[in-house]
Order: sequence, then structure tokens, then C-alpha cells
Amino acid sequence: MRIASVVIALSSAAVAAADLPSCRVEALGMGLAGFAMNERGDVVGRRLDLVQVGHAFVVRAGATAIVNLPTPPPWISSDAYAISDTGVIVGAVSTASIASVGSRPAAWFPAKGGWRFTLLPTLPGDTHGAAFGVNDWGDIVGGSGGLGLGMYPRAALFTPAGATQLEGIGTPADVNDSRVVLAGNQLLDLDTLAIVTVPLPPGNWQGVISVDLNEAGGFCGHILGFSGCSNFPVRWMPGTGWSFVGGCATNTGASGLNDRGDTLHYVVNGGVGANLVPEGNVSIESLIDPSQGAWSVAGVATVNNARQMLVSARPPGSSVAQLVRLTPIVGPDLDGDGAVGASDLARLLA
Repeated sequence: MRIASVVIALSSAAVAAADLPSCRVEALGMGLAGFAMNERGDVVGRRLDLVQVGHAFVVRAGATAIVNLPTPPPWISSDAYAISDTGVIVGAVSTASIASVGSRPAAWFPAKGGWRFTLLPTLPGDTHGAAFGVNDWGDIVGGSGGLGLGMYPRAALFTPAGATQLEGIGTPADVNDSRVVLAGNQLLDLDTLAIVTVPLPPGNWQGVISVDLNEAGGFCGHILGFSGCSNFPVRWMPGTGWSFVGGCATNTGASGLNDRGDTLHYVVNGGVGANLVPEGNVSIESLIDPSQGAWSVAGVATVNNARQMLVSARPPGSSVAQLVRLTPIVGPDLDGDGAVGASDLARLLA
């Protein structure tokens, strides 16, 4: 009877699933740069200590406590750039104060009581590298080579035992559970090594800088023009193609998207927003439930299928931004696919 009543409740509330989310604020703290969030709501990024040394951290779903990831000597600093739904975290470490300088690729694997640190090998002949994406199969992708200053000339598939060069693409930004790797407007299938190059939209463009890939094979980032106000935050989705999700600027972009295509975007010194599907562009601040107070959203990171958003925001009456996880007040569409059905019931029971 309990399961039957849940099914009835989910079905009767199906219309509400199409409404804009109303979010509660989960403040994670100051001095934090949030880089990624998985489907559970686990958050990873970089925490700056009092002497401005960066440390990779994780905040578990439903919690606000910051957990520093282990960074054994000789490594001084660390960054966590991505986390899979299985809890594998990837990023970089360094002997400098910030891990993007002199970086080496690294991973943290779930272990009893925390995470186990693993230094990942670079490609043969390279000293520096960084890992930017990981999927639930354990595929880890990133860049290798260069001077360890955030620019890596060779695409790599990393494992604890060694690295393999991925030919024909630029530095990977992400990899999804279909084992598709994203690099700019190129999609590489790790199973077949076939590369699909997505044609740019009509116009005079230099290329695309992509940052996030979803399970549908869609991606987001920004498209590069040639001068002045010529760069635009963009999203590409199979079947619908390119969408310009924000206005032009010299420094702008889309920073994260989920499987339905919801996309967060920003203009440096010019504001942030969300382009939701099918609702369109909305103010992120308008999604915060009035009971939480008047927060001012200053920056954006990513959004997951539950429409949780990772942003930086200033609390009422403060000029200091914090890292914040915005979590929709629970409705019936628990998996965020825009419909209410068996998968939502399965999530609730789990």
C-alpha cells in the first residue's frame, strides 16, 4: 500500500515537474572554487588556505562540511576538477602553491574512511599534465605535456599504470558514460576511436572552447569570434543543434549543463544566468526560495539532472561571496528528466 500511495502521489504531481525549481541554499563556505558536481550532489574544487595555497576538497551530498583530499609529500597543492557518480575524483597536484602551475595528473579513489591518492603517469617524455574528466567506467581523460601552466598539447587517457595518447583531438574537457570524449567541437568514441567533428554554426568563428559534456552527447562552452564583443556562450545538443544561451562579450561562456540541456552561463563582470529547457533564460536568483533570503548570485559552475546548481553567491547584507549548492525543494521528478515515472519511484525507494 505504501508503494501504491507513492505511485499515486508521483502521478498526481506530474504537472508540477514542468514548473521552475524553487531552491534552498546550502552554503559551503568562503575561499572555495567549485569545479564540478556529480548526480548525487557531491561537490569538488579548490580551497585556499590562509597562506593562499590551494587544496583539493570534496563536500558530500546532503552535507556542508569541507573534506580535504589527501595530498602526500612532495606535493604541496592540489585541485579537484571532476567527480564521477561512483566517487572517483580527478585533478592535479603540484609543488607550487596552486596546482595549475607545474601540474601533475592525479586521482583520488574512494576507500574506507575517505579517498586514496594516486599520482597518474603522464605520456612518455612529458613531465606535466592534468586530468579533467572521469566517467562511471573509470575512464580518466586530460592533457599531457607543456610547461604545466594549464596548457597541454597532447590529449591523454590516464590510468594508474600508464597513459595513452588520444590522436586527432585537442585537450579533452570531459568524458561521459558512453565513453565519448569532448575536446572543442570534436567527439571521440573511446570504443571505436572514431572522431565526429560538429560543424560550427553559420557565421565567422575561430572555434569553440567546450567545458562540459552530458550523457546525451551534448556539450556547452563558448564560441570564439574575431574581435570585440564577438564571443557567445553556446550549447550544442543532438537533434536540436546549436543554441546561443547568452549575449556576446569579450569574456563569456557556458559553464555546465545537464542531460535535458539546462545550461549555466556567465559574462565576466556582467552577470550570470541559467538557460533551462524548455523554460529558456531565467535569473538564478529568481529560483531561490523566498524563505532563504535575498542571495545575490555572482558566479556559476555547473548543474546536474536534479537541477542542483553549483554557484557562488553573496548572502543577504554581505559583500563576500560563498560557494553555494542550490538544491530544488523536492518535487516528484527526482531524476530531472522532465517526466514522472518508474525511474523517479526507484530513486525515491533507493
